[in-house]
Amino acid sequence: MEQKEKELFKKLCSFKSDDIDKSLLEFATPNVLGHLFFNRMSAVAYGTLKKHSLLGKVNREFRNSLEMAYTKNIEKNKSFLWCIQYVEEILSECDCKYAMLKGAYLCKSYPDGYRTSNDIDLLVHPKDVTKIANALLKADFKQGNIRNGKFEPATRKEVIESKMMRGETIPYIKEIKLPGMCFLEIDINFSLDYKLGDTELLEEMINNTTYEELNGFRVRTLRKDDFFVHLCNHLYKEATTLPWVKMMRDMTLYKYCDVYMLLNDEKKDYIDYLFNRAKVFSMDKICAFAVIQMSYLFNFNNIYALQLAEEILKEDPDFIHRIVDPKEKKTYIFCEKNITERFFSHSRCNLLKEVKM
Repeated sequence: MEQKEKELFKKLCSFKSDDIDKSLLEFATPNVLGHLFFNRMSAVAYGTLKKHSLLGKVNREFRNSLEMAYTKNIEKNKSFLWCIQYVEEILSECDCKYAMLKGAYLCKSYPDGYRTSNDIDLLVHPKDVTKIANALLKADFKQGNIRNGKFEPATRKEVIESKMMRGETIPYIKEIKLPGMCFLEIDINFSLDYKLGDTELLEEMINNTTYEELNGFRVRTLRKDDFFVHLCNHLYKEATTLPWVKMMRDMTLYKYCDVYMLLNDEKKDYIDYLFNRAKVFSMDKICAFAVIQMSYLFNFNNIYALQLAEEILKEDPDFIHRIVDPKEKKTYIFCEKNITERFFSHSRCNLLKEVKM
């Protein structure tokens, strides 16, 4: 992509900004459109153009494509929010705590249609996985995956390997045939990492779960500070693990947009509060990673949050450039240090070199 295309892409995604350089609109090219869809930011771009009364200033096909995505997101979210309430009813019979993560809360935190989710992620204590699973099975969910639009049941080997190696279960899926959502998929997470480990931090998070209400919508999730820490941890896990880099899913922008949306307008005291909470979990560097990388990709206005993140990583500047291969137990580092240029690379794997730790 040309530099002006990259600038426009960034402007269209930075929906909290108060202005946009109109001269950039001539670079509303197929390249920009493709990146918006690839990164699940098309509806955000539509909203940004509408906010600044610029929809009529871009190519018709560019505009119509974004509008269709936005309309589809509105439809899908109505179905998704119904699914959240449906799952809440199912789990209300379980005598255990759980938290709905990521999209289950975020879809209502954004302006309508900006954020969608393909599944419901649950965080539970390992000892409660069976209770949750049994409740879902009783409601006619089945374990497996959706491939080519069809449900494929999981094998016993896949079920066991997922629990042992990934800290999560094979998805529980039920055909629901709602507008924009043919299947409802639920992922049960019982670890904060891609590998099983100490459950003390997980238990503390789950013990602090709360019900959040957003415009009449109610969802059981993590306390706001823990939600942010967990969100950054999840982003970090995917952004720094080699298989995700190979799939080009390590830097999908909507995940960074969540951090941007949650932090851009926050005050210093709240930023301090978040990072202090992250430090309790020894995840302050992980949150700093998310903030610094995000700041390259959006017009981020919270200078204090960025300065604090940079201060946390000043003794380890390569923290935002390292990748791990859990299977081979190898560590790599990106040769391209500019996060923006790395993001737009056609093959980020080609930018890696192995290092000895």
